[in-house]
Amino acid sequence: MIRHALLTTALLPFSVLAQQPDLKTLDAYIADALISFDQPGLAVGIVKDGQLVFAKGYGKLDVDKPEQVTPNSLFYCASISKAFTACAIGLLADEGKLSFDDPVRKHLPAFKTPDAFVTEQMTVADLLCHRSGWDTFDGDLLWYGTSYTQDDILARHAHEPFAHGFRTEFGYSNLMFIAAARVVENVSGMSWDQFITARIFAPLGMDRSRVETSDLAAMNDVALPHVRKGQDPKSPQKSMPYQALRGADGACGVISTVNDLAKWDAMWADEGKVNGKPFLSAASFGRITQMHLPMGGRRDGAALGWFLESNHGETVITHSGGMPGFILNHAVVPDKDLAVICLGNGESYSVFAITAEILDLYLGDGKADPVADMLPRLAKRQEREAKRVASRTAARVLKTKPSLQTAMYAGTFTDKIYGDAVITEKDGKLSLSLKPAPELFTGSLSHWHYDTFQWQHADPFLEPGYITFSFDADHKVTGFRIELHSPDFHFHKLDFKKQ
Repeated sequence: MIRHALLTTALLPFSVLAQQPDLKTLDAYIADALISFDQPGLAVGIVKDGQLVFAKGYGKLDVDKPEQVTPNSLFYCASISKAFTACAIGLLADEGKLSFDDPVRKHLPAFKTPDAFVTEQMTVADLLCHRSGWDTFDGDLLWYGTSYTQDDILARHAHEPFAHGFRTEFGYSNLMFIAAARVVENVSGMSWDQFITARIFAPLGMDRSRVETSDLAAMNDVALPHVRKGQDPKSPQKSMPYQALRGADGACGVISTVNDLAKWDAMWADEGKVNGKPFLSAASFGRITQMHLPMGGRRDGAALGWFLESNHGETVITHSGGMPGFILNHAVVPDKDLAVICLGNGESYSVFAITAEILDLYLGDGKADPVADMLPRLAKRQEREAKRVASRTAARVLKTKPSLQTAMYAGTFTDKIYGDAVITEKDGKLSLSLKPAPELFTGSLSHWHYDTFQWQHADPFLEPGYITFSFDADHKVTGFRIELHSPDFHFHKLDFKKQ
């Protein structure tokens, strides 16, 4: 049995405590969920009426080491960071330095899209609610492990075709939050990192929170990300180093703890106030948390840096986070002055089950069992994934050979949006490297069948890829495409042409 950190409960009047859920029972429920989901570590917090009434760590910072997770453990918060960018815009609006309705180009003149009308009409608010017209996760390979600056990323992404009409459909866009971060920088005269630290962390007392992964080397109690090699459920979970991902500032980047996020979420739960005084104006709080794009389904709609959901008749503002080795979630119910924080350093969905359990305890009848409901669905999903992987192997045509000599596949190739890739040959063996992200996307090519090769890149998070070459009428290599299954990154949109 894993030894848990001390449960901390705020000292509240007996009449208030008597109305609270049974936190000891909740503690046991979360401990069981950690095991059921095979989750390396969790940190969970509950804020009620401005007080952190529950804060506890479960499991380990690193599965191969003894140190336990605590409420003070640092986690990479990934897309939970988007609300910080929206808040930064709100603070600047409160100072009269910009308006949510300003055209983006007023503050970021280089901003472009594939459509001249959209380029001119896109507002600051549009950047924050996923209604730009691009498809979900479009352009994310431009920041994932690359050396591109934010301006490089946005300039390249400007050539990506729209998938939807402007302001008509949901398309989750990290790139637009990168643009929003550049707006913050141009308007404030500070870097996004400096602004978040000086204008949000410091006044809220978020003393351990950071925005630079390089700072973590000098800090203790740091939760490491855990992945299974190539998304293989049979592989053991292993920790990996943090990825800097500096180009993604605005979309992700905040590193924080339950204790610090409790102060952040308490501000949102009290409708933008801290100790009874406005941190955000009522106008900015209302603008950020109102619906800007109806969505339907599990989520009612997109706010600015948040999503809106209904839970037992209450409006919940929420946002999860996901990055290789981390899945995290938090939810705020302003009308109940309630917030739930659940940070995980693994790839399981335990954080969503635990968030749902806590919300049911406070808003419902306390009889829900999200863990029991979720595990069978996840098992079926795993079965589907296993069939998908098996079908790839079954489709392989054995005893085929490449149509060319190995050296003839080598060369430099270019995707007009992503950039260059180089295939080299040495001693009859091929290797592929995507030049913008060589540390992640360099690896050997082994023959699969015909003119398709399996690519064993260096990224510990993603599955192997499959490279298929194309030819002209003289059977000379003209390019290649990548097939690499990932819900997060659009390898299928890359089209490399030989230079």
